[in-house]
Amino acid sequence: MAQPMDEQTVDAHIDALVEEGVLHYDEETDELATTDDFESHRHIYYDTYLSVDEAEFHESVADTFDLPSADAAAEHVADLGVTREEFATFLTLQARLDDYDVGELSQMAGIVVEIGPQSPVPESLEYLDDESWPAFLTDNERAVVTVWKRDCAPCEAMKEELTDILEALPDDAAVAGLDGEQCPEFCRTHEVNAAPAVVFFQDGEHLDEVTGRSRPESLEERATSLYED
Repeated sequence: MAQPMDEQTVDAHIDALVEEGVLHYDEETDELATTDDFESHRHIYYDTYLSVDEAEFHESVADTFDLPSADAAAEHVADLGVTREEFATFLTLQARLDDYDVGELSQMAGIVVEIGPQSPVPESLEYLDDESWPAFLTDNERAVVTVWKRDCAPCEAMKEELTDILEALPDDAAVAGLDGEQCPEFCRTHEVNAAPAVVFFQDGEHLDEVTGRSRPESLEERATSLYED
């Protein structure tokens, strides 16, 4: 979507995004993250474009960038490596920001996607994304993937019991976490449509999932049933 940028251009865009309320800079940690307000708007576009089929996605790209056809949009997407996340982010910026042209908004979208929001995944868990979860399943005979979401009361409740949850799961099961809203491929592949969720795998095969707030005792019972020798 965007051409390569030099450091000065990146810094200028970041300053503008902070000024526009898209990004927040934490002086204590020296970290940038997208604001909750921006994420609340971006999720509207996520809900639309992360689940549409390829044909509809390419039609939308063609309409947005005045390309002659969906086929031309498909080439544009392939040549530049445009992701659905970048496209949804571009549309969110376009709807919120004035006085920026398409090229600038495209560059900003790339920056915003790279920075992203603060992760809802607990720090004690190995962090997975759509690039790393397949290897995690391949590398571990028994694997449990937990799915989290920001601004999710049941997720926060489960985090308070995370130590007990981890103790309740089998000792030989590798446990990791991912942000469901940032991992559409995982959620589509394994039909996970709610958070929190606990997804059980054996030898890379999806066995079952438990969605919604779950107590350690119920997860222990489910895991024992699934992994029974």
